[in-house]
Amino acid sequence: MIKDSTNVSNNSDSGQELINLIFNDEDARTILNCFQCGMCTASCPVSEQFPFKTHQMVRLGGLGSNEDIILESTLRYCLTCRTCQEYCPQGVDFIEFVKLARAALVKKGIEPEETHDGILTIISELQANKSNGFKFEDIEIPEGYKVSKKGKVAYFFGCLPILDVVFDYLNVNLNKILKDSIKILNKVLDEPPVIIDNIKCCGHDSLWKGHFDTFKKLAEHNVEKIKKAGIQTIITTCAECYRTLKLDYPKYVKGADFEVLHISELISNELKKNKELFNTPTPKKVTFHDSCRLGRHMKLYDQPRTILQNMEKMGVIFNEMERNKEYAPCCGVSCFINCNDFSKALQVDRLTEAKNVADSMILSCPKCQIHYKCILHEKREEKSADIDLEILDLTSLIAKLMGLENQG
Repeated sequence: MIKDSTNVSNNSDSGQELINLIFNDEDARTILNCFQCGMCTASCPVSEQFPFKTHQMVRLGGLGSNEDIILESTLRYCLTCRTCQEYCPQGVDFIEFVKLARAALVKKGIEPEETHDGILTIISELQANKSNGFKFEDIEIPEGYKVSKKGKVAYFFGCLPILDVVFDYLNVNLNKILKDSIKILNKVLDEPPVIIDNIKCCGHDSLWKGHFDTFKKLAEHNVEKIKKAGIQTIITTCAECYRTLKLDYPKYVKGADFEVLHISELISNELKKNKELFNTPTPKKVTFHDSCRLGRHMKLYDQPRTILQNMEKMGVIFNEMERNKEYAPCCGVSCFINCNDFSKALQVDRLTEAKNVADSMILSCPKCQIHYKCILHEKREEKSADIDLEILDLTSLIAKLMGLENQG
């Protein structure tokens, strides 16, 4: 929970520490390119609701200010959704700056506010400081399908088993994504996918909360296990795992030189080879929500749409929401920090937009699914109860259209 951060703004060392971090990071140094046009603040989804003026923070950070810029109460408002960078004419990487500023706060003993009593941070720290991760034999393999311990291509399932337990009351059924992925990969790969023994959380949330030491332990452990298993390519179904393994691991961990693919890349590539993957008629009117990590962070916009458009011959009708691709709004909560009334308003707004064009909203991020199902659960007796909308992961829709849903 929040600790008193007032003393941080009075500490003359804080600003210097932050600017040292900035100058040692190539991405964060881009804040020095800012010429204060204010486009970032104008585009920020939270700037009108909270004392969060992006361009002012960039200026103060570039000057090494030790004032409000490094207050937890300010930094936690950022969704790290990267909308600001879409509009910035100078390519300022503001969220990289926020990540470093949060890390500077944690070094001072100032922790970000968290939802669910910080249970996700506790789990990450336990994993980071224990030798054991997910055991191969603990993963539920669908009956009739095979996985390997060593090979060239592995499926990285992240924290799906943990999140499935923590958010069981929301009926998210995230383990279904894991099992559907194994089924799909058995069908499209030349050999059964590798499930890496003793793998751990990718560390995404730890990194973005400022818990860099925890992230580094998790990442180094995973890279060691990946290399030991002889893996050349990692397949992910989580947008956050995809971004973390593909961008952050090579930046912070030696030896992270393996290829990383999101399952939407794999399947869209198979479809482009004129392969007939879908064989199960499924009348369904769908739309697609671009998660921040898969979309603005990684620019994977076309691949999910290629898949959905190829499903049309099986009865799937794909309609775009008005706000899509780089202009899609965030689900409102970043790494379980600061879920508030404004976050919930963003979620209801997006669900309403989806309902206007479809009966099912397809997602690529398990966290997005959790947050959207949470608001529907919480607001079931209010206006949002009128939003009768199916929330479904892209992986599970692929499995359904491939006729794999009821197998295993």
